[in-house]
Amino acid sequence: MKRFLKLILLVIFGLIFSLGMPRLFPVFAQNPPNSIQQNESVSALQLVQSSKKYYDAGQFSAAAKLLQQAAQIYQASKDIAHQAQALILMSLALQKLGHWQEAKTAIDTSLNLLDKLPSDKEFSRIHAQVLNSLGHWQLAQGQTQAALLSWEKAEKLYVQSGDRVTIIGIQINQALALQALGLYRRAEKLLSQVEQQLYQQPDSSLKAIGLLNLGNIRRFYGDLEKSGEILSQSLIIAQKLHLPQEESTALLNLGNTELAIAHRNEELKDTQLSEQYKQKALESYQKAITKATLLTIKIQAQLNYFAVLIEIKQFTLTAPLIAQIKAELNQLPTSRVSIYARVNFAKSLLKMGKISEHPEIIQILETGIEQAINLADQRAQSYALGTLGAFYEKAKDWSNAKKNTQFALVIAQAINAPDISYQWQWQMGRLLQAENETKQAITYYTEAFKNISNLRSDLVALNPEVQFSFRESVEPVYRQLVDLLLLSQQANRDNLIQARQVMEALQLAELDNFFGDACAQAKQVNIDQLDPSAAVIYPIILPNRLEVILKLPGLDNLRHYAHANISETQIDAAVTQLQNSLKRRSTSLSQIKKEAKQLYDWLIKPFADELQTTTTREQSQIKTLVFVLDGSLRNLPMAVLHDGQRYLVERYAVSVTPTLQLLEPKPLQREALSVLSAGATDAPSFKKEGLGAIANVAVELEGIKENIQRNQTLENQEFIKKNIQIKINKTPFNILHLATHGKFSSNPEQTYILDWNERIKVKDLDNLLRLNYQRSANPIELLILSACETATGDKRAALGLAGIAIRAGARTTLASLWQINDASTAEFMIKFYQELNREQITKVEALRNTQIAFLQKSAHRDYNRPYHWSAFILVGNWL
Repeated sequence: MKRFLKLILLVIFGLIFSLGMPRLFPVFAQNPPNSIQQNESVSALQLVQSSKKYYDAGQFSAAAKLLQQAAQIYQASKDIAHQAQALILMSLALQKLGHWQEAKTAIDTSLNLLDKLPSDKEFSRIHAQVLNSLGHWQLAQGQTQAALLSWEKAEKLYVQSGDRVTIIGIQINQALALQALGLYRRAEKLLSQVEQQLYQQPDSSLKAIGLLNLGNIRRFYGDLEKSGEILSQSLIIAQKLHLPQEESTALLNLGNTELAIAHRNEELKDTQLSEQYKQKALESYQKAITKATLLTIKIQAQLNYFAVLIEIKQFTLTAPLIAQIKAELNQLPTSRVSIYARVNFAKSLLKMGKISEHPEIIQILETGIEQAINLADQRAQSYALGTLGAFYEKAKDWSNAKKNTQFALVIAQAINAPDISYQWQWQMGRLLQAENETKQAITYYTEAFKNISNLRSDLVALNPEVQFSFRESVEPVYRQLVDLLLLSQQANRDNLIQARQVMEALQLAELDNFFGDACAQAKQVNIDQLDPSAAVIYPIILPNRLEVILKLPGLDNLRHYAHANISETQIDAAVTQLQNSLKRRSTSLSQIKKEAKQLYDWLIKPFADELQTTTTREQSQIKTLVFVLDGSLRNLPMAVLHDGQRYLVERYAVSVTPTLQLLEPKPLQREALSVLSAGATDAPSFKKEGLGAIANVAVELEGIKENIQRNQTLENQEFIKKNIQIKINKTPFNILHLATHGKFSSNPEQTYILDWNERIKVKDLDNLLRLNYQRSANPIELLILSACETATGDKRAALGLAGIAIRAGARTTLASLWQINDASTAEFMIKFYQELNREQITKVEALRNTQIAFLQKSAHRDYNRPYHWSAFILVGNWL
């Protein structure tokens, strides 16, 4: 047990984020060494030990050189086992430097050396170490499946060698690969297993460090509450055992998690909770500074504390801290840690306002650049140079800004670091645009966009050393590129095509960011082949205007209209006003029509005549409008837009899709309709959430039975997650109908539906609905959520609706944007199934016919009001 705990640090600490060096196992030569060999071995061992110190200090080039020397000594003395191990460690150091080819050569040489060793326990250990290093290399190269296989083989070899300790580290690596591959259930199972193994150990410093690293992994996966819980446990152990170093490290990382929670709530417009967690983060950083015994931890805590003070605009508290950080930065030994500390400090100073008040930024960064050159650390050098370029950008010194940014970009490209390259390409684009070099700016922006698109699966875990926010550091690249492409003098046919592609890609990136993984598998879909009677509308919200692109039937048949001087704030206000009006049954129709006309005039009116007159190859008019919506517009039903005479749904069937690239181009097979319907009237889970009963669920479910011959039902107590799984695995239903409360939010933790007992979170839906091969061969064609709503005040809440559709693996989702009278909901759904049963009618036409039927109802039941019929929207494949 003691040996197990003693080794946890070596096998877990830094494995994920720093590719930490594994421990060297003792290897004994088959024949006793002579005295010369002994001296050489001692010398080589000393080099290895020294390299470990350099590696831990972030001096990777020095570490790699010492390890190369050690490997040469072992080669000369024919100590094959230790030569292989030195090469493994050298590969890890080279990987940190971005020297991928040299790192792979070291691994290949190690594998060749293994052929000369006898197959025993020691052989298994070394082979496992090589595969572990190979897995890291493969993951960095995007060969995720290969990395997973390498780590699975390494785990088996560690078992053979009797070394069950290192398996924990290998399992964490496997979880990382599984996450990247989209196998989230398996990743979660592995991490939970590691967590339980750690909790079962007696308290010690190494248990505290193991929990610390696991808590950090949870934060990187976006599971912030779990991260805070685990880090708090690490802190408790450190405090209990009076371990100041472990305590300060836990406090630093707990502050990082609290700050991440604050930023998440900031996006959700929960100002009170955001401020609360920022204060918690400040307290954790302050305690970390007080407790720190290592200067590196102290400075990191100070830098983070400083950054939060700037965020909350407490500038009066920053002056003494700035002086302290300056002094202590100069005490740090030259290392990557030192360089990144300087970069972070400079970035924070740049956010303080007038850069003329902080001329020392140049010296701080130039020192970092010099240190990086001395360390031969090109990645760190690129960061420092690029940040110096950002300083000159803010100073409007375009010449120096471009020079430093270009140097930073050349280095990043030389070491094949697209996660850095895109930042400097974006920066060059901004600089060129500032000089009105629009065409060149578009070229750089396009390259930045391509890099981000290629990095989709890594967007949420890019650049762990210098963290960034999606909203601040990824999304603007897309929007600013579209802004340039759609400038009046630039908006030619090719630019319109590219702008449309960029907005499609942004939708995918937003969904990736929502989930914290690349769950959405994009496909190229030709809309004209999918539905030649459909037009696609892309509203694009830019800081100073609203752009709308219309895709008409025909190859690249695009139109474009710009509304100058309409701000995002104006659009949000108009959306919120109409939302509030629609959700109140008492709102007058004249008010709703007036507010809906404003949005119609923005989105439809510029193209209204062309939409009416355009015909397809078959000479049939446009029947369906498909919206790829942006920003707060996603929370509105487009069917309710009004031209002053009629609602949009009275002219067209109306559908929404997050992006055409997610569509499965297949219509619903009417002859094979098979429904699993489930719901609850007044479940215990409703009471837990403070929600009322849904009185007409029984009527709704009975109506489905009457209209769909092949059906099964789970009602009230039977409506639990386990029963849904059983039913779906036994029968290939193509429609899943859930009559229950649910909520859509831009926070995946607050996006859920309720079964009888509990929440079914959006991230669990793929586990629930895609459990076996049968499901992938027969996916859910239509998911219906009849009593859900978007989170109030969350302008990105419809991301949760799109997320549910994707996670469920459904081709189409029909859902309500707000909760309405459940009697009218039951009647609406029954009518929808009646329409769906008709031959040669699309899903969106079935929805439109149902909405028109409600519009035409007598006023005494007021079902003709938009409150009742407009809440329902169709997301995904409308056929």
